[in-house]
Amino acid sequence: MSLAPLQADTHEYRVPAPVVALWSDALILDLHTPRRLVSSAPFGGGLTRSRYLLNHSVPRDFCGDDINATIRAALVRYRLTGASATCALTAVDVTRYESESATENSVQATVYVTAGLGNLSAPGLSALALRAPGTINLFALVSADMPDAALVETMQIITEVKARCLAGRLTADGYAATGTSTDTVTVALLPGPFQAYAGAVTPVGRALARATDAALTHAFSKIT
Repeated sequence: MSLAPLQADTHEYRVPAPVVALWSDALILDLHTPRRLVSSAPFGGGLTRSRYLLNHSVPRDFCGDDINATIRAALVRYRLTGASATCALTAVDVTRYESESATENSVQATVYVTAGLGNLSAPGLSALALRAPGTINLFALVSADMPDAALVETMQIITEVKARCLAGRLTADGYAATGTSTDTVTVALLPGPFQAYAGAVTPVGRALARATDAALTHAFSKIT
């Protein structure tokens, strides 16, 4: 018995495009309404809903003693006090962010990334150290309706692609780097077709992996 090919979902999803606001020290994505997401960001992370995604710049000597106070002050500045927001911090110039999109069947993924490679690490091999801003922050928007398990699986896809893109780069102590010690990943869902899974060979997995690969490759190529 042969399996029938996957059929594209022809339903048209009318969703306003996210508003991208770029400040000298912040990249802000306005999703118009709170959306389901999963995030490892230090503020507004977890399995939750947020309307705004922020990537906020801090000085290279940022000590991180009170991350919440730093972010709350930034939200006041951006006039987002009281809004549902997920925020990551970086010492990278956010005005040099990279963005790429990819589509598989009716699923579209768009990735926004800032990358700093001065704090590369290898989990379980790199020694314990104080947190330092040298971060790869990645925001992904995926047009699909997924159960929580599949949404969490998108984090695995991004992590695997990031490790692949970092192939050949070494930590300061000579280990194969798979990221930095302060990376964050956020995946938010926009209206789209139902997808039960988000593995490597699903429409979600392929679209997300392709967009992530392109964005990271471009970002890394600009770092000397």
